[in-house]
Amino acid sequence: MAEMVTVGCKLPNGLVLEVGPERVQVAGWRNNTVKIVGGYGLTQVEKAFWEAWLAEHGQQPYVKNGVIFAQDKANSAAAQATEQETVKSGLEPLPQKDPAPGVNRNDEVMDKPQG
Repeated sequence: MAEMVTVGCKLPNGLVLEVGPERVQVAGWRNNTVKIVGGYGLTQVEKAFWEAWLAEHGQQPYVKNGVIFAQDKANSAAAQATEQETVKSGLEPLPQKDPAPGVNRNDEVMDKPQG
């Protein structure tokens, strides 16, 4: 049996990791079939595959900024995800009260029924 790591991914729809012809889908926080901790989807991945992928992509901003990471133990991955709960991927939903600088909420439109 292959040695595994737990990968945490804070992208909403996860990420497809590719090494040569092999592909692995890691879950993001919008996936309701995996454990979500601290806004990270947690997925088991073969350690050798992860290390090969990381060797190719380790300098990418989403890796360096903690949007995706791996730990040898699931409880360590959950602990890291909890510690990094404030990490932002840039793909979070906008808050409805104060969406963004220069964007104002239109309460009249927001209160109308859709249809």
